[in-house]
Amino acid sequence: RQARVAHSEETFAIGTWQINPRKHLMSRGRTSKRLTFYELEVLKLLREKRDETVSRDELLEKVWGIQASPTSRTVDNFIVKLRRKLEEDQKNPRHILTVYGLGYKLVP
Repeated sequence: RQARVAHSEETFAIGTWQINPRKHLMSRGRTSKRLTFYELEVLKLLREKRDETVSRDELLEKVWGIQASPTSRTVDNFIVKLRRKLEEDQKNPRHILTVYGLGYKLVP
């Protein structure tokens, strides 16, 4: 079952990237990268709650439509992959931040 994050389909910026939800693309200059359904939904939810911490449980429920389990690493593994696309330096992210013990936060 797929959950959908409800909000605007307007283009928005994260760092130097322009995120176009309608086209499932992120671009800057001449570089464009495709975003999967889940990548886009995670970014939209984090953007909706920008500067707030979004828990792993909330991400699982609102994006994947599943209940959290104590052993689930789905969100953590997914965030690592998303950072590879978005961040200049994945080891020192500037935009998708980990709030240890709580979840993740977007700093556009």
